[in-house]
Amino acid sequence: MEDSQDLEQNGNPSYVPEPPPSRKRLLIPVILVLAVIVAALLAIKASTQKQMKINQAQVEVTEGAVLPDLELTRMDGGTVRLGDLNHKVMLINFWATWCEACIEEMPSLNALREKFSPKGFEILGVNVDENPHPVATTAAVKLGMKFPLFSDPKGELGEIFDIHAIPLSLIISRSRKVLMVEPGGRDWNNEEIHQLMEKWLGEP
Repeated sequence: MEDSQDLEQNGNPSYVPEPPPSRKRLLIPVILVLAVIVAALLAIKASTQKQMKINQAQVEVTEGAVLPDLELTRMDGGTVRLGDLNHKVMLINFWATWCEACIEEMPSLNALREKFSPKGFEILGVNVDENPHPVATTAAVKLGMKFPLFSDPKGELGEIFDIHAIPLSLIISRSRKVLMVEPGGRDWNNEEIHQLMEKWLGEP
């Protein structure tokens, strides 16, 4: 029967043998599978790198901890690192134009800076408004803020310090050791703070 079937097919002038599958058609499923695998691996890698970055960047905001040499973004877009600042004592103040407590404590911060800046004290104001230009600079002029102003355009510092509420103030030494953590607003120009500033500024 096989001979007659072969004879029938070979003898039939209209019979066209089915062509073998093309190499391209065979490769398409393989390529699709590989693409899915590569995409999954890239997603896992990106997620792992992001998690590693967050874990490495998080800061323990407690008295006695030492801050890493963080990079701050100036309002004009330039950058500076904490390690490049030569002030003996620095107060990092996170604030926003919509924060009433931030606005209320600003006069006392200005007064504190005016009293102790000749001895090596400086305030670093970090604005956390989503769009700080020009609202932050305008507000700074109205509030008499003469200290250096920075922004957090990508929310990186807010994430690093795990900020959930403002104002938040940290006083640090030249070696970036945290001397004081103050969540919420307060009166900074009082005898208690003055005594602490005299102590910290007098330390070698």
